[in-house]
Amino acid sequence: MFDLFRRKDTNLRIVLGVLLGLVALSMVVTLIPGFGSGGFGGQTGEETVAKVCGEAVTGREVRLKMQQMLNRQSLPPESAAIFIPQFVDQYVAVKGVACYAGEAGMGTSDQDVALKIQKDVPALWQDGKFVGRQMYEQMLKQTGLTVAQFEDSMKKDIETQRLRTLILMSAVATPKEVEDAYRDAEEKIKVEYTVLDPMEIGKTISITEADVQAEFDKNKASYTVPESRVVTLYNIDTAKVMASMEVTEDEVRRAYNENLENFRMPERSHVRHILFKTKEKPEAEDAKMKALAIKVSGELKAGAKFEDLAKKYSEDPGSKDNGGDIGFITRGQTVKGFDDYAFVGPLKTISAPIKTEFGYHIIEVLERQPAGLRTFEEIKAPLTADILRQKSSAGVGKFADDLHSDLEKNPKRANETMAKFNIPAVKFEYKSSDMPLGNIGAKPEVFSAVSTLKVGEFTHPITIDANRIIILSVDQVIPKRPATLAEVHNVIMANLRIAASNKKVSDLRNRGTELMKTADGDLAKIAKEFGTPVKSTQEFNRQGFADGLGPASTLAEAFQKKTGELLGPISVDSKFFFVKVIEHKPADMNLFPPRRAEFVNIVKNRKAAERADIFEETLVKRMISDGQIKIDEAAKKRIAQSYSN
Repeated sequence: MFDLFRRKDTNLRIVLGVLLGLVALSMVVTLIPGFGSGGFGGQTGEETVAKVCGEAVTGREVRLKMQQMLNRQSLPPESAAIFIPQFVDQYVAVKGVACYAGEAGMGTSDQDVALKIQKDVPALWQDGKFVGRQMYEQMLKQTGLTVAQFEDSMKKDIETQRLRTLILMSAVATPKEVEDAYRDAEEKIKVEYTVLDPMEIGKTISITEADVQAEFDKNKASYTVPESRVVTLYNIDTAKVMASMEVTEDEVRRAYNENLENFRMPERSHVRHILFKTKEKPEAEDAKMKALAIKVSGELKAGAKFEDLAKKYSEDPGSKDNGGDIGFITRGQTVKGFDDYAFVGPLKTISAPIKTEFGYHIIEVLERQPAGLRTFEEIKAPLTADILRQKSSAGVGKFADDLHSDLEKNPKRANETMAKFNIPAVKFEYKSSDMPLGNIGAKPEVFSAVSTLKVGEFTHPITIDANRIIILSVDQVIPKRPATLAEVHNVIMANLRIAASNKKVSDLRNRGTELMKTADGDLAKIAKEFGTPVKSTQEFNRQGFADGLGPASTLAEAFQKKTGELLGPISVDSKFFFVKVIEHKPADMNLFPPRRAEFVNIVKNRKAAERADIFEETLVKRMISDGQIKIDEAAKKRIAQSYSN
């Protein structure tokens, strides 16, 4: 609760955290195909992919946005080759709508933009004050944006949102549409089903050794053992390397003297409080809470323990278990009434109830510290730890790079070099990308790196986690060769079983489809033909989940069927379901009135989204026709190809 009435604490540490995040993003960007000084096919990362209202959409911009999407959805980079064409079209469409919104006079002022930035990037404000133009530019520079570009994007966001708000406001939900939406949402059904599961059917299929031998003899040339490599894995324990790092007092003192401004402390006050909450409560509760606060204040002044009464009465979960203690705060960090008493009220005195937007507070100021510079002795320990962390991180990287350099210069003395630093080595045959590397697990990216090496070559240092860096050497390349029956026996057996299972499932599915026409609602007859049981689900609505079947969305057709009717086959996760509707439960309209407003919004939002889609599609087509939007298909294709290479 205290965090709710404490204001945003946007101190320098948070600003630096944001900067580090942006720096990390810029590091990721360097790994995206086409970024940097060189591009693909003679093009640079700044090639123009499209123009919207005369403004260029660059390859760099597209790749950055694409990488952000891949990161959010945890997709591999090669997926970008599939999505790039649609992604560019959608991204250009968004910019086209923003252009139209600006030309339509959505009325975005500099103040509107400033307020949006303050809301979206609170780290730019420290103690309610702007951190300054220099830091603002520095933050944006890490992402490759200028202040003008960033603020222009914010302006377009506001204008686009205002356009969409106008579309929403124009959407009207009729009483019938609202009632129908409620009925659709709350109507429930119950079904029976029988399922053709290839996995289960596969268990009933017998594959003989003669079948396996015949398949092997027939396709012997296609069964091979791929090329593999005998490698040695060297495991660098980063903790041991970091343990060798030291920080001298001279280094700490120099860092202190060079960054004095970072160690200045504002005036602070150590307080504890008891909150009698009124926010989000009925207005009638205000008087009750005030009376209770007066009563508790009197008990405290009479000698009751503050900690005990805080645990009993306080509605601030962030401090009540600490006896109401919220630690040190600085001016402006809390809401006004609370802040005024914390820095003006008498020390070690129980306050009368103080009203804020959150309720009534009883406050005791335990200690105040004046503003000033923290001494070297005060800051020495945490500053030493910070420097050691930075030094260790850089030191581990340098150690690994130096080690790799020594190995490449003297590959024949690799064992001697590793023994010198007490780095363990493990030798094994690396056969496939899904093969685990000891207790590290499978690392396809490591296999990929090893696959490009020749005998005697080493991978660059590969960071596995915070505690391990590995280097691998290739000792022998074992060429691709024909496989023996023993080596592929299990693969052939599994493939034959899968093929036979799929054939049987296909035959049964076709038979079931024919029976659907003559079974007259008799699901048991179909199940008997399959040799599978009939199961039933619980009641579920359109937004629900049908036990054994999956999301109700896969059964949308069932809601249109009458009780007793069949439907199917429905494909879900490679299984085929034959379904019978056994119960319809209509929506309870007695429960509709209190939820009317909810469904008015649902209908309006749905209609607004439909209108927005149609509007934006029509608008973009018109802008392309008018030449306001131009897309370079060749550039779009080059970007897609750069991800597939």
